[in-house]
Amino acid sequence: MSRLHAEWRRLFAVDPIPHARPGPLFDADGARTRTLVIEWGRPADWPTLRTLWQAVQVEFDWPAPLIAIDGRHAFQLWISLAEPVPASAACEAAATLARRWLPQAPAAVAAARLAVWPRPESQAGGVWQHAAPVPALHAGPQPRWSAFVTPDLAAVFGDDPALDIDPGDEAQAEVAARCGSVSALAWTRARDALRLNAAGSQRVADGAPGPAAGAADGPADTSGPTAVVATEGPDLGGPHDDPAAFLKAVMNHPAVPLALRIEAARALL
Repeated sequence: MSRLHAEWRRLFAVDPIPHARPGPLFDADGARTRTLVIEWGRPADWPTLRTLWQAVQVEFDWPAPLIAIDGRHAFQLWISLAEPVPASAACEAAATLARRWLPQAPAAVAAARLAVWPRPESQAGGVWQHAAPVPALHAGPQPRWSAFVTPDLAAVFGDDPALDIDPGDEAQAEVAARCGSVSALAWTRARDALRLNAAGSQRVADGAPGPAAGAADGPADTSGPTAVVATEGPDLGGPHDDPAAFLKAVMNHPAVPLALRIEAARALL
């Protein structure tokens, strides 16, 4: 087994069987994975995808995702998980990350520029598919390679995210060796935060108060913000009759999770 294949197994392999080539990204049942891939391109645009790359490190304390050029028209982020998760959960998380930090565009534009893996092969579901392994050669009139790249080199490719020559297994292994996997605890915390933020953002957009952290599914408690603050979260000095004053209290309170403070700041803006 080459060093590159060893790094691939360390970061992405699910099954324990060594493979001569990069192993499959799903388990034997095709239902669990350790890999999330988010692709943004057509045209390639690393500065935009870099926002997401930075955000998962700052907000969730994740290791830096691997950056890849796809050899055609896009940049990719490869996120390694320490433990396998259901493909449906990985798909949900990848899509939520993309919605949160990539530009909000009309559906047709987003569908053309964004791709996430794993994803179902059809709307009927049942069978999951994953991104093509990296590095790889794309056949055509001119050889074009996909490859993992370092953050400082990503911007060099501009709108042409491909290599004309084989990137070399040893060089690719060196890039992969610098990356780690998201721990099970960090994964769980991030998923909870993403779900809470998504629910809160939707409720704010609808003109309703966001759900209390840790609240069970079911009808929301409409007894008022004072009861929620007193029982489910930090003391924000309420009650607040002015929504802006409440958002400022959330934004400035050190006990409120950073993700929620950022959401409050965005709402104020």
